[in-house]
Amino acid sequence: MAKYYLDLINASAKADPGTFVRQSSENYLLSVEKAADLLADKRKKIIMLAGPSSSGKTTTASLLEADLEERGISTHTVSLDDFYLVDYDKYPLNEDGSYDFESIAALDLSLIEKCFYELIVKGESNLPKFDFSKHLRIENANHIKLDDDCAIIVEGIHGLNPLITNCLPNEAMAKVYVNVSSRIHARDGSVILKKRDLRLIRRLVRDRNFRNTGADETLDNWDSVCRGEEKYIFPFRDHADIRLDTFHPCEIGLLAPEAKKLLKEAEDGEFGDWAENLRKSLELFTEIDKSNLSGDSLLYEFIKK
Repeated sequence: MAKYYLDLINASAKADPGTFVRQSSENYLLSVEKAADLLADKRKKIIMLAGPSSSGKTTTASLLEADLEERGISTHTVSLDDFYLVDYDKYPLNEDGSYDFESIAALDLSLIEKCFYELIVKGESNLPKFDFSKHLRIENANHIKLDDDCAIIVEGIHGLNPLITNCLPNEAMAKVYVNVSSRIHARDGSVILKKRDLRLIRRLVRDRNFRNTGADETLDNWDSVCRGEEKYIFPFRDHADIRLDTFHPCEIGLLAPEAKKLLKEAEDGEFGDWAENLRKSLELFTEIDKSNLSGDSLLYEFIKK
């Protein structure tokens, strides 16, 4: 794991922000290409891709799909979110009585097993599509056929959970884990931003840009998200065949302008001390204008073009 220092990040952001952003993106794209080479060699039918919130799963799945297509493997991406249960009475509950949407028990495991078994044994299956605006699962919405040179990428937080993977033949499956696996340090060795801090900053900006959610709500939900990760994601990360670190050294400079505004708004609320401390950490970074981002950057999963 590379070690990243605040002073070097700021020096790169000041000297040539365009080159800094481009190199950050190119380095990650290269790591995904290397993963695609390994997956193409394995010729697995099903590629399980998992990672915690704001780790960049969606974009990584899309990048992998494009790279595998270039290697002659026709690839489809499906989301485990499409297998959410419809009946609220069947959802597990948190201690406070709220629905636990992070739990694997919120997914229709029997339907997942049926669809993936059909894909492997019969070579085709009809998969559902979940409409979250209506909390409605559309059955048989997505017909997928797996020929000899085809594969599917199954993206979701529970992609490495044995309750799903144990239902599938190991010889037909590869496992990929993505996460922010780096921290940002000061020269004295202290940590300025932890891995979870980096993902929270991504999520704050993404939630406002794409879900119209304010910082207070994102901060309020974060503890629940982290508890779910500890229970349902992190215990299985070592099962992965391939691990990808989605951290981009330039990302705090790009995210900071929006994130600082959001955190400032939250400083008068319930999470004021937390928001203020995080904002002060972001103040240490040289800002980078998002016009320096290229169109294929993973960071567009969080930042609006």
